[in-house]
Amino acid sequence: MEKARKTVLLVLFTFLGLTNARGQSLSWDQFMQEWTEANVTDEADAESWEAQAEELSYWHEHPLDINRTSCSELLELPFLSKREAEAIVNYRDRHGALHSLGELRLIAALTLQQQEWLRLFVMIEAETSQPTQPQRSLPSNRQEVLTRLDIPLYERQGWPWAQGISNRLRYTGQWNHWDVGVRAEKDAGEPIFTRQQPLWDAWGAHVMLKDVSLGSRARLHTMIIGDFKASFGEGLVMNTGFRIGKQQGNLWRSSSSLRPHRSADESRYLRGVAASVELGTQWTITALGSTRQLDATVQKDNTVRSINTSGLHRTDSERAHRGTLGSHAAALHAAWHHASWQAGASALFQHYDHLFRQDKQLYRQIYPEGYLFGATAVDYGFQGHHLAISGETAYSFARKSKGVATLNRLAWRPSAAWQFSAIQRFYGKNYFSPYALSFGESADVRNESGLCLMADAHGLGALDLHALLDYFYAPWPRYTMTRSSSGFEGVVQGTVHFSRQQTAQLRYAVKSKERSDRRTYSHRLRAGYSRQLGREFTASTTAFLHYFTDAVLNTSSTGWALMPRLDYAPAQAPFSTTMSFLLFSTEDYNSRLYLYEPSLMQTFGMQMLYGKGERLVSTIRWQPSHAAARSRFQLQFKAGVTHYRDRSVISSGATQINSPWKPDLQLLLRLQLR
Repeated sequence: MEKARKTVLLVLFTFLGLTNARGQSLSWDQFMQEWTEANVTDEADAESWEAQAEELSYWHEHPLDINRTSCSELLELPFLSKREAEAIVNYRDRHGALHSLGELRLIAALTLQQQEWLRLFVMIEAETSQPTQPQRSLPSNRQEVLTRLDIPLYERQGWPWAQGISNRLRYTGQWNHWDVGVRAEKDAGEPIFTRQQPLWDAWGAHVMLKDVSLGSRARLHTMIIGDFKASFGEGLVMNTGFRIGKQQGNLWRSSSSLRPHRSADESRYLRGVAASVELGTQWTITALGSTRQLDATVQKDNTVRSINTSGLHRTDSERAHRGTLGSHAAALHAAWHHASWQAGASALFQHYDHLFRQDKQLYRQIYPEGYLFGATAVDYGFQGHHLAISGETAYSFARKSKGVATLNRLAWRPSAAWQFSAIQRFYGKNYFSPYALSFGESADVRNESGLCLMADAHGLGALDLHALLDYFYAPWPRYTMTRSSSGFEGVVQGTVHFSRQQTAQLRYAVKSKERSDRRTYSHRLRAGYSRQLGREFTASTTAFLHYFTDAVLNTSSTGWALMPRLDYAPAQAPFSTTMSFLLFSTEDYNSRLYLYEPSLMQTFGMQMLYGKGERLVSTIRWQPSHAAARSRFQLQFKAGVTHYRDRSVISSGATQINSPWKPDLQLLLRLQLR
């Protein structure tokens, strides 16, 4: 009986693999468009998600072997919850190694969308025989060099053309338990090869050691020297990694993690030493120490008010603020987990070498003051078959203020098709942790309360549904406000999978916020349709509408865009290409649009558009036809041009372009050395 069952499963897995090979496979750009447009609605979101997009691209280019990966590695992917990551590992433990990615369809915990997304980040590596000769202690597995050049085909008013070129250079080497990386970056407008800036503006490196036994009951999970990111619990004390977006708020991801800092983000990372040790099967201890020089404006009385996180050093004034603030941090997290339960405790101490002192502006009166800041927290979690709860409660202390913050989640899954979630948050106006990043309307974990309700339905025939309603309240006046403020956000989204070759999606989002003591409303509508044409072509069209109103001034403005797109990816040809055309029109800045366009690997393709105009974008990815060279060499090009019909110059000040045309070119080279 057991032999017959295995035979039937093997035949079924093979059939699923063949079915998938003939069906539509989601492209990387299609995934990024779905992912970013669901989460990015303003500049603050774009800054937070750019680093995440680059890290997701890294995982896409370096996929996990699904037959060997761990639950903690799967949780690096922000669209998987702990429940879903454990379901993948449990399925593999019960049925053995996966023979095809088509088997993902048999894991009930994964939605159809998650199955499609997961294919971009995992692979099945062929089994290899053991080498007959003894290997070196650190055999070379993979080395990679990646460089990207962004070339503007125009000139800014504030600097010469050559200075407008930006460059990113990265090296990664991996040997068994070791991971080594070096990165360098120059932003557009920053000088290079000059007396004041002889080399790249930003540098960084890391050395990581993973999965080393320390005895019979201890194991070094991760140790990093150099630049790294850390996350504890729900992020109320420490989270320099991914921001928990509202669309992913129903995912329980409460845990501690360390990973190298690989992206171009120059602000949200730590520099020093960090280590995570597993004691037995139930305890994990994580400790870190970091010291960095940050950008800040030092006042005449030797105090600072805020930290500059842009990472730009283009002008004399920007360079004058570079590295003027010393930052020194130490943190500890202890986690216990047993069966379905998890609990943890965190502590953070942060010292700056300049005094933080705020001015008299009303919204800044709750901002932190002093040299020394600290925070402690406890987090918890329970994962049952139908019910999951998690949360964290934190306490912060500084020279003149103390604060409390708490976040709690509940997710109920009555069946494989339905899930209902609720997220409560209270971030006190005096709470402050410099590395906090969690669920909320604002990127600051401070001065916000709210309740978010979500419902998800998957597998209703060909239909997937998602609905969200979030209410948020700020008791202390925020920027531009003279009183407390409140707002709400609602989202309804439906996706229809007509077949593996045809998909349509309709999404409506409304947000109400108060600005300058006035109530405003933003209505956003997105409709998309994608169809695979044969084996090589995929055509898609996306339409956008943004309607903005001011209830007090009784004014409104509208923005719309239409973006048809064609992808050509022949199976055996050495190249693939994508072309998109964007027609957009907005009446003012309030009705601006945030759209994702085709982009290169480890590149964030989000565009913010306002005004009236067109944009044409084309990308080409080329690899040698020879199999050995194909896996080691890749060259990518992207050309784009934007034309505005409502202006004769673009931008203003140092970044002004004296033309309504904005053409640009990107080149990317990737070499893998084995």
